[in-house]
Amino acid sequence: MTSEERPLARADYERVYALLQAYRIRDLDGGELPWETLHRIHKDDLEGRVIDPDEVAGDEGLAREAHHAAVVLEALMGGKATIRSTSRPPLGVCGTPGCPETTHGALCPSCELKASGS
Repeated sequence: MTSEERPLARADYERVYALLQAYRIRDLDGGELPWETLHRIHKDDLEGRVIDPDEVAGDEGLAREAHHAAVVLEALMGGKATIRSTSRPPLGVCGTPGCPETTHGALCPSCELKASGS
């Protein structure tokens, strides 16, 4: 293990499970955005003991948790018991055709405003 790595902990698995639950609830109910459900799980069910619920708010928070889940699963699939201690979620390109802006969500802020009619 290098100085940039840390051992996987129970909190890592709980974060992955909470993310999967948020997407499952979205598929079953659809009443909330995934990050809203994830925030509620961390706030109400896990009572903030795994991660600060405000860390998962918004598209960037959801992207960060999805990236963390991918890092954890890649480590486990590779037989590793450690992950990098610092990693940032990758930026994606806006989902609006022809828009070159990068974003953590599906749409960049400008296109999101246009789509909402503001």
